[in-house]
Parts: sequence; C-alpha cells; structure tokens
Amino acid sequence: MKYASALLLVIIVFTFSNCKDYSSHKTANEIIVEIPDRDSHIKKIRLTAYSPAVIKVEGAPSDSLLQEESLITDSPAKKNFYCKIKENKDHVLVVTSRLRVKLEIPSGIVKFYDSDSQLLVSEGVSELQKTGDTVDNGYKIKQEFNWRKGEAHYGLGQHENGVLDYRGHKINLYQTNTKISIPVLLSTKGYGLLWDNYSETVYNDKNDNSYIKSEVGDKIRYYFMYGPDFDSIIGCYRNLTGKVPMYPKWAMGFFQSRNRYWTQDELLQVVEKYRQKEIPLDAIVLDYMHWENGTDGFGSFNFDKEAVPNPEKMINTLHQDYNCKILTSSWPSFSKGTKNWKHMKDKGYLMDVTVGYNTQVYDAYNPDARELYWKMLKDTYLERGVDGLWFDVTEPENKEQLEKSTNYLGSSRKYLNTYALFHTRSMYNNLVEYNREKRPYILTRSAFAGQQKYGTTCWSGDIGTSFEALQKQIPAGLNFCATGIPYWTTDIGGYAGGKPDDPEYRELYVRWFQYGTFCPVFRTHGRRHPGDRKTPNEVWSYGSEAESILTDYIRLRYRLMPYIYSLSRKVSSEGYTIMRNLAFNFRKDTNVYNIKDQFMFGDEMLINPVIKSGARDRSVYLPEGTQWYNFWTGESYQGGQSVTVKAPMDKMPIFVQAGSIIPFGPNLQYATQKKADPVELRIYSGDDASFTLYTDENDGHDYKSGAFSLINISYDEDDETVRIGEREGEFPGMLEHRTFKIIRVEPGSGIGIAKPAKADTTIHYNGNAKQVSF
Repeated sequence: MKYASALLLVIIVFTFSNCKDYSSHKTANEIIVEIPDRDSHIKKIRLTAYSPAVIKVEGAPSDSLLQEESLITDSPAKKNFYCKIKENKDHVLVVTSRLRVKLEIPSGIVKFYDSDSQLLVSEGVSELQKTGDTVDNGYKIKQEFNWRKGEAHYGLGQHENGVLDYRGHKINLYQTNTKISIPVLLSTKGYGLLWDNYSETVYNDKNDNSYIKSEVGDKIRYYFMYGPDFDSIIGCYRNLTGKVPMYPKWAMGFFQSRNRYWTQDELLQVVEKYRQKEIPLDAIVLDYMHWENGTDGFGSFNFDKEAVPNPEKMINTLHQDYNCKILTSSWPSFSKGTKNWKHMKDKGYLMDVTVGYNTQVYDAYNPDARELYWKMLKDTYLERGVDGLWFDVTEPENKEQLEKSTNYLGSSRKYLNTYALFHTRSMYNNLVEYNREKRPYILTRSAFAGQQKYGTTCWSGDIGTSFEALQKQIPAGLNFCATGIPYWTTDIGGYAGGKPDDPEYRELYVRWFQYGTFCPVFRTHGRRHPGDRKTPNEVWSYGSEAESILTDYIRLRYRLMPYIYSLSRKVSSEGYTIMRNLAFNFRKDTNVYNIKDQFMFGDEMLINPVIKSGARDRSVYLPEGTQWYNFWTGESYQGGQSVTVKAPMDKMPIFVQAGSIIPFGPNLQYATQKKADPVELRIYSGDDASFTLYTDENDGHDYKSGAFSLINISYDEDDETVRIGEREGEFPGMLEHRTFKIIRVEPGSGIGIAKPAKADTTIHYNGNAKQVSF
C-alpha cells in the first residue's frame, strides 16, 4: 500500500509537471499560442514555418489582428516539407530540416537555432503600446533582439551616412530625398530578417539596447530567413515578396542624362555625337519640365510645343537612326490650377501633401487614382514610343505633411514608407499588359520591400559633388542591394555642382565614372555649374584626356555584356545580387566585414574605387582563401593580405578571383547591335572554374516560358581543360554557331580593356559539347 501511494504521487506530480500553462492551436506547419496573464498587449503569438528556412513570427492582442494580411508578402507557406511542432510545459519547438525555433513560456521569447542546435539569434522583450491616435488606431511596436558577438549587419536600405556594418549604430527608417528605407537585414551569422511594418521604423544597436521598433502597426510581424549564405537568404526574401523580372538587354548599357535637355534638337544632337564619336550608348533621358509651362506644368503630361514640337519624330529618329532608347521623367504630383490637377481634385484623388514647385501629390493608394495616372502616362509617352519611365520624388519628399495626411487606406503615418511601392506596382503591371513585346523599365527615387518584383531601378537622389559624397555612395549602394532589390544606380559625378572645366572636378568625375561602370545600372546625370540647367554633362564635356578614359570604361562595360547579362539572368532565376559587399562571398573572413570601399561585381570581379583626390595608388584587401589576378597586368597575388597597387587616372584597381571564367564580347555601339560573337573566354587559373552563359531574345516575356539558352562552361585545374557543355534550350533568332576564343590570363595576356586578345586556342561551337586542353 505504501508503494502504491508513492506511485500515485509520482503520477500526479508528473501529470501536473506536463500540464500546459497556455492554450494553443496548431496545424502541420503553424502554431498559435495564447499565454494568459501577460502584462504586454501581446496575447497571441503565432509561429509559421513558411519553408524549411523561413519562419514567420507574429505577436498580437487578438486573433482578428493576428489575421491582418501583409502588404508586401504574397506567397503562401509551402506545403509538404518536414516540419514538426512539439509542445512542452515551458516551451514550444518548431523543427524543420534547417531550423529549430523555440518559443519560451511564459516569457514569449523566441530563439532561433540552426539544425545543429547552434544559437543564431534570440529575441528580447516584445512590446505593443496603443498610439492613442484615433486615426491610425494602432500600436507602437518594439522587438528587442540579442545579437551575437562579432556578427555584422547589412541592409536597411540606402542611407548617406558612410555606414556599411550597422552594428553599434542607430538608424531611422523613413523615406526622403537621398534616403531609401527598407526593413531588411542580413547577418554574417547566416540569417536575415524582414520586418513587416510600413511606418517609420528604428534599428538601434547602441548602449547595449538592441531593438527594432515602429511607430504604428497592428501587430509585431517579421520573417526569419536562414541561408546561411547571403544569396540563399535573399532567395528566401524574394520567394516571400516577389521575384525580379528580367530587364531588356539595353538597360544593361550606358544611360546619358543631365538636368536637363531643353529641346528635341539638342537631345538628338547629343545622341548623334555619341554615334559619330563611336562612344557606346543605349539610352538618353529627357528630364522634368519638358512639358508646357515648365515649372507651372507638373502633371500636365504633354510636351512643350516649342521645345519638343514633334515628339513622335524625335523618338522615331532615336530608334531608327541611332538605335537609342529614351526615358521621360514624371512626378507623382500636379501643379495647382492645371487641367489635370483639377481632374484629380474633382475626383478626390489628391492628398494634403505638397512637394517641389508647389505641386500636390496624388493618392497612389487609391486604385482608381492610379489608373487615371496610368492613362495620362500612356497617352502622352507610351503611345509615342517612350521606352522607359523615370518616376521622380516618389517618397514623396515632404515627410512632415505626409505623416499628417490620410489616404485611401487610412492614416498615412501607418503606410509612411510604401508610397513608391504602390505607385510603381500599378505602373509596372499596366506596362506588362500594355505591351507584351517589351519588358518594362522603371527608374524611381524611392522603394520599399517587395518593389524588386516591379522591375524598378532606384537611384540615390540629389547627392553632393565631392569625394566625400562618392565615398558614401559605395556603402549606401551595397546596403541597398543587400535588401534584395538588386538594381541601383547613382548620379555619376553627383547631382548638384561641379564645373566640367575644373581640373579637380574632372578628376572626381573620372573616378566616379569608373565606379559607376560597375554599378548594376550605368548612368550619368547631374546639374552642373553654373546651375542654369544648361551646363553640359556628356563624356566629351570634361576635356580630351577625360573623354578618352571615360570612353574606355564605357567600352569595357559593353565588352562585359555577355557576363553582365548572364548575371542578370541569375538575379531573376536564382535570387542573385550583382553588386555585392565582400561578406556575400567571404562571410567567414571577418576582415571584410566593414570594408566600405571595395565590392564584388558578380562572383569573379573585385572592384576597388579610388575615393581620394590626387590618389594614384590605393590599398586593396584581397580576401583570404584564394588567389587574385590584377585585371590590368595579369599578375597574381595570394589572398588574405592588403596590397598597395598603382591607380593612375586611367585605371581603377580591379582584381579577378582565381578559378574564374569571364566572357568578353565584341566591341559594341549599343547592347543589341549584334550577337555576341566571337566570345573571348578569359580563364583565371589556380582553381576549378565555371560560368553559365545566358542568351535570349533581349526583350519581351517569352524567356518566362523557356525561350532562352544556357551554355555551361567549366575549367578543370588538374588537367587544364576547358569544357563547353551541350547547349540547353533555344529561342527564335538564336545564334546556332558561335566561336569561343580561349585565353589563359597571365602577365601580358588576356588583360585590361584592350581589343580582343590573341587566343590560346579557338573552339567552333554548334551546340554540342566540346573541350580543349592548354
């Protein structure tokens, strides 16, 4: 009897020790937990395994708010993958093949582990506090995180602060000129975070107080994304928010722009001169105030009858005589008193927000307003043959008024950072439907998470014209691209200032141009002194010496077109990023974590801009674990060291990683002038190498249904053999027979921008596998 009583006591204790002090509801890959008697407004916590590598975390006061849908994620959770949810009295565990995620009870803290149970990151305290605002009727949101010692953080958008690694920093995320805020974070510990909130947000990692907080929201919601490599993390992000469409091939070429061209004759003469001088060019930009009434005609959506008397003829001449594309600028705002302003106002489509030149912003959150704006664009520009659209001031830039305004969805404070997302989404979708033969191209000054889905390039706004401004552009662009939006550009030379006949400014312009050659989109723009918007900004404007150097870099960009276009295919199909901070490729080399003035262009090329006035050499860190070749000389160096290399005015230091294959095409005047043949394959030996050469119709949407070809090229270091695999796929107009010139890079061979070099051997290729040994 004594033993029976003891056994009964053990059973009772065991039963009570396994009783849950919380309620829960779970499905195959999701669990909702309610923890009673919490001081916080967070009563419900939901963990959803979206895929083996992605976990969504939500905290809300109620089930109804928990169900509020996202504006930026549009992919449902995957099904049919391994996911096990285990419950205990003091925690919930979500296990996939890649992650172990623990929700602790009663604290509600979530911790993330890899499949080997190594801690990646842990939450701290979570907070929701009522804003007290009757308009937005939401919560102030704060989530503390316990970052790991030694990890670096990248992303958060484009900020002109000179910061690359945000550890130890605080940054406010809102939109304005030169500032693009995107709540996406990459960590060198191998994970990323997508913070799903649309209001002004703060990332803070100062004074041992690490958190992300937002001004307005219905709940805490973020996505944890595991790589561990950065490309995999960004692949997860794009699976959630949208893949990147292919650009037309011409968008990989050179864009000429300035503030501004005054007449159609002036614009045509500039393009004609590029062609006469045989300087490659693909697009020219017609900036603002090309419409009637200039500064009083914003939103008129027309062409000034004196300056551009025959826009159709101008555009046809560009297309037919010069094989050049054109972009036109428009703002999301209307001059007060104009016909279109009255039309928008009468329909209630305007917001109480005024931006530059006293223009009033339209309500891009209203679908009917967006359709009216689209019709205006279409009738004026697209019907006349304009090739791309430049949307300026899409923040919109008056944050103070925007915060106080309301829009179609409600409080603008709640949706503060998303104006450009709504505007470009509508314009892109309409562009796709309008012309199925063309891929849309949009240039815009602002962006938000998910905007990569809508074919947009962002540029860095009205930046300064100094070496200090150039220095800040490099980490700004790298962090922007680290948010998963891959196409970014800068006003080469800066926006406002700089005299083309000033030797000091000429030096800056050349150095900036060399850097711009290796930005994802290659574009010059600016408003030069004396500031009357009539000062030239063309390649020949900076003197004969500069013209020669700038022309060589444009030619280099075009010779690299097979390489660049193949990388753009990886962006669209593999979650890839072309412009990469060094941690993308060398995450295990802690020396690269805060290198702000070097980056990778693809996986092969290490770009090292010259960012100091008068510098004719610079120190370059060569990441460890590989050998590196000087692009200009063919000399090789061991990685894991800093070297000082020469940097005369005509040469920005460039290195190529051993174990690389880079395809060079012929010299071109524009991207689609002729098919890339012959292709020069530069082999950087020292390790095995591979590259996949991509070709398609250069435009249109048939690539989405398989109208493209892939040729896998490899180099085996052991037997010094280059193998060109059997061609995969086909498309109308495909080059059936092509020539590959194989060149092993070494001092004096396969170097620099030079004309096609003498080949070590040549392969005549008809689509069947071939190989050749050195």
